[in-house]
Amino acid sequence: MKASIIRKTALVALAALLCALTLASCKATLKPGENGLYDKQTQITYSHASTVYEATKLVKEYGKLALTPKESYALYTVPGADPTEILATEDFNIVYAAGITMPTLLEMAPSILHICTDSTETVHELHRIEDVVVLASIVTDFTSGKNLPYPAGNPLRSYKVRFESVQYPGFYYTLTYVEYAEDVEIDGENYGRYFLRSAFEDIFVPVGDEIHKALGYTD
Repeated sequence: MKASIIRKTALVALAALLCALTLASCKATLKPGENGLYDKQTQITYSHASTVYEATKLVKEYGKLALTPKESYALYTVPGADPTEILATEDFNIVYAAGITMPTLLEMAPSILHICTDSTETVHELHRIEDVVVLASIVTDFTSGKNLPYPAGNPLRSYKVRFESVQYPGFYYTLTYVEYAEDVEIDGENYGRYFLRSAFEDIFVPVGDEIHKALGYTD
């Protein structure tokens, strides 16, 4: 009787070990291919998303992105997204599968704007905007505003702003808020002091003073 119990326990432990090894061996490996980042196991090709898309959270390790034999990054699932469609690297960058279109800021219909310190090391939230009317105004300014050349000179203030969406919980739409001490004039036209910028896509658009006011600054 005792021998039978020991044998069953050993078989269960062996089965668990084999299962763990199988799962480990089944982790995805994405490698650069002709059309993007190819996963031979699932035959899915992924592409790098714009850096405006930033994972909100790394949930579960899914595999790795092997750029070269010596350079690789861990890949993770993100909240609310199928890993065969969207994944994130360990540094929170997004990759998406062929056939998937990343949403515009307008399509994301953000419900919260997180205003954060603009630092590459640590990100600290300073304030958040949850008023849907204010958010809609900021989104409209950015999506329909005139794209301007990025001016010379240092801004007075600069913050990272993350737009959070209920519809797309796996990633933020991240931009840089830039504020100048004086109005910016380009070709004789005044565009004010407040702007949103995407350096990756070379977008620099004037916006209203909603973020300035939310941070408690007064003119």
